[in-house]
Amino acid sequence: MDTVSLELFLQIARHGSINKAANAMFLAQSTATNRLKQLEKSVGSPLFTRASVGVTLTAEGKRLLPVAIDVVEKIRAYKDSKENEQTLTLVAGKALAAYELPRLISHYRKVNPHFKCYARSTSFNECVSAVLSGSADIAFLGAEVYHPDLQQEFLPEDRIVLVTSPEHEWADGFPGFENWGSQEVITFGNDSAPFRQQMDLYLAKQDVFPNVIMELDSLSAVKEMVKENLGISMLPERTVLHEKSSGSLTVLDIANGHLVRPTVVAYPHYKKDDKNFQHFIHWIKRNY
Repeated sequence: MDTVSLELFLQIARHGSINKAANAMFLAQSTATNRLKQLEKSVGSPLFTRASVGVTLTAEGKRLLPVAIDVVEKIRAYKDSKENEQTLTLVAGKALAAYELPRLISHYRKVNPHFKCYARSTSFNECVSAVLSGSADIAFLGAEVYHPDLQQEFLPEDRIVLVTSPEHEWADGFPGFENWGSQEVITFGNDSAPFRQQMDLYLAKQDVFPNVIMELDSLSAVKEMVKENLGISMLPERTVLHEKSSGSLTVLDIANGHLVRPTVVAYPHYKKDDKNFQHFIHWIKRNY
């Protein structure tokens, strides 16, 4: 007793005609007749009384009617909910995955409860490769990407700032690059990370070559080391907003807003015409 046969049964009952029901469901009359016979065989009793002017429900047909309505409505509701579901695979750099994705995904799901996603953090190059290969739908990147098969959308930029312990001698103000000297520096260890490359290039232009004493693959670990006044660091500002607010870290914009990390959303060009996908993209751009 499949749902198509039940829908056909309901259409016949509504129209009082097998031919009209077949037309409504875009079925050949012979197909509709055969489906009805199979349904009646499954039930074990005729469901309609045939006459020259049409058909009417038998007693068994009247008993089946509310059951068929209930089953068909529930199946339709289930299909509708499946169509409304979104399942996306997201990739992002470690900073974005740790400090932006949780908030964005949580807020989006509150207004789109059927939304589902799979997320993982990886390097910039691997994020781009994942989107190009189709193993990810969207990448959150800390730098622009240039590829003919990818579309990119720009989100607000993030300043890269100097971070120190409140006990550090620079906490009251940056004395200038000429005073950098042998200052001990703690860095995020992935030198392929776009913000790390920007930081290294910027400092080199100021004739500063940091005395790196620790390279760590966790931004949280970098911050903990700086809190203990074991060295200074340069990090994307969004990753230290909580510590800045609580006073556990001092944040200094030594580049006067000129050293920034772009935030880019990249996805395949063909998804520009996907309405559900674009709804997600537009929401991200409004709420980032």
